[in-house]
Amino acid sequence: MKFEAHLLWSTPLYLTTDTNLDNDKLAKYIYNNQKDDPDGRVLSNDQNGWQSNLLDPNSEVIKPLSDTIYKLCLGLNLGIEKIKIPQMWANINPTHSFNVPHQHGTYQISGTYYVQTPENCGNIVHRDPRPGAMSNGFFNDRFDHGECRKTYVKEGLLALWPSFVDHYVEPNRNTKERISISFDVNTIWLYLKK
Repeated sequence: MKFEAHLLWSTPLYLTTDTNLDNDKLAKYIYNNQKDDPDGRVLSNDQNGWQSNLLDPNSEVIKPLSDTIYKLCLGLNLGIEKIKIPQMWANINPTHSFNVPHQHGTYQISGTYYVQTPENCGNIVHRDPRPGAMSNGFFNDRFDHGECRKTYVKEGLLALWPSFVDHYVEPNRNTKERISISFDVNTIWLYLKK
């Protein structure tokens, strides 16, 4: 029997290691930030991690990362004309710390840049955003291959995804800390005709 198969709702995850950022400089900046503000803030990092208050995307140390995010967003072929980074923060995850499942649904694109990633420091996991799909064991197992997708992190990795996607970070199993910078993006975009 002849038939056509169409994929209805795919969810993109954009990854690049073509970043060329000074991770030593970023790590030093983040550790100084932690020293100046040891309490930081508590959101999804309530499992023994440290999270900075909001960083200035245009500060001298952070601006190269902001420029890299801007360049990647414009290259996504989504008709994005301009972006704004309304919030950006640093994360330090010591041994056994992790981030609980959460999403950043009020924004359009979310992402993380990995500054320091020792072996077994915990990977980021994204969850299928379709609640109905998770309840259908047949297709979930045979077609979607489960509700979660793990991305193995490494230094210099920049990851972007739609802000409505739930994600979490596995526990750090290393004695060295994992350091990352997370952010949210709003876009100005053109309507694309198909």
